[in-house]
Amino acid sequence: MKKNLIIVAIWILFVCILNYLDLVTLDVNTVKEFVSKNKNYALLLFIALWIIRLLFLIPGTTLMILAGVCFSPIDAFLLSTVGIVVSESLVYVIAKSFAGNRLKKYLMNRHSELNGLLETHNYKFLALGIICPIAPADVICFLSASVGIKYFTYMITIIIASTPLRILYSYIGSSLTESTGGLVFVIGSLVFVFAVSIKIWNSLKKKQKNEMPQS
Repeated sequence: MKKNLIIVAIWILFVCILNYLDLVTLDVNTVKEFVSKNKNYALLLFIALWIIRLLFLIPGTTLMILAGVCFSPIDAFLLSTVGIVVSESLVYVIAKSFAGNRLKKYLMNRHSELNGLLETHNYKFLALGIICPIAPADVICFLSASVGIKYFTYMITIIIASTPLRILYSYIGSSLTESTGGLVFVIGSLVFVFAVSIKIWNSLKKKQKNEMPQS
């Protein structure tokens, strides 16, 4: 959790520096104007970001929010769907490769409890990992593929589990400019989903810890 916060803090600092140097803008209207004038280019760039994010440990949630701000709700939902399918498919392929076996050993040493939970609860824990904001989603996807889940089950689970978040994030942009009530509803819904998922996440981890043999 602390490492995730450090990564987020580093990226926020990096973006602020770029904004200070006028290399990027944080003005929503400017970004939307650029997207409207260069829609095809922006669509391809956004999909590319979903691939690049894996290299720089950028959470997928960040890009879902960005899509909701920059695009129409329907475009944002579709782009986030394509993005998550592409990026998590790459995670699956890597997990099945020789390099993936070496990476699995490393991740199992660092997240041994996650591997145990995946072996016990399989796709249910994968779904929870996608929704829960404190869960390392990409790590869980990687380990899920490593323990032998079939690609179809893996991808369908991810798509279904992420659908509520993709819908809510897709309406963030329009809620910011069109309806205060809509924005409150979106944020309230996200808080509710996150609170429930965190409670279940902590409950499962505690249960798994209690079931582990004591040395």
